[in-house]
Amino acid sequence: MIRSLARRLAALLALVTLALPSGAASTGIDYTDLWWVPTESGWGINFIQQGSAIFATMFVYGADQSPHWYVASDLESNGATTFSGSLYSTTGPAYNATFDPHNVTATAVGTMTVTFTTGYNALLSYTVNGVVVNKTITRQTFKNNNIAGSYVGGMMATASNCRGGASNGAAYINGGMTVTQTGQSVSIAVGFYTTSGAAAVCTYSGVLTAQGVLGQIANGSFACVVGGSTNNTGTFNADNISMVQSGFMGQFTGSDQYCSYTGYIGGVKAPM
Repeated sequence: MIRSLARRLAALLALVTLALPSGAASTGIDYTDLWWVPTESGWGINFIQQGSAIFATMFVYGADQSPHWYVASDLESNGATTFSGSLYSTTGPAYNATFDPHNVTATAVGTMTVTFTTGYNALLSYTVNGVVVNKTITRQTFKNNNIAGSYVGGMMATASNCRGGASNGAAYINGGMTVTQTGQSVSIAVGFYTTSGAAAVCTYSGVLTAQGVLGQIANGSFACVVGGSTNNTGTFNADNISMVQSGFMGQFTGSDQYCSYTGYIGGVKAPM
């Protein structure tokens, strides 16, 4: 895509490095969200991730059908997608009573392990006083995301399986970026100028589907227009799109008539 375009036109701006926070995780996907089983209403689990650790709070019903609250404050991953640790039952002062920390207790009742099979799905296993529970959970979505706005950013990726004289290696397109969104339909236009001064733009279009706090664009399409003529065209997917106050970023895979691409797409939002 972009490297191929640059080779044919010798025409890209210098790379602008995108410096967006990706939620609480120091690397990889941030699993912070409300998770549930869509066919099982009334219970759920919250994951709050900081670095390689997750703090989990789970609200379920006990054998007597009364509400129970459990916490796992030390789920560690050691760099993998599986987090494990101890599970506790907690009690404390009533919500309408004067808070007394001496009345707070945390009793170990078992263990919890969660394995994230994708950015949106996981296998949850825990024990409570010898009872083993296994669930397949997913992020809970109750509001569509909106990433419309003006940004500085673009796409950065590695080109591979190139053909037609294009070379494997770094691929990037970056500059001023305008995102428009109607409902879930999104258009991401990245403008730049060639070294000869010709105006150029690459436009990525698709449907943004909310996946909890994240977003996903599946089976999108793109076209790069230089000097009024279309050059590169292809398809793409954007996964695990993280949206924060300062912008957004997601994983990018795609291909055009020249190469296949794997990398990232996103931008830093212009201040209001």
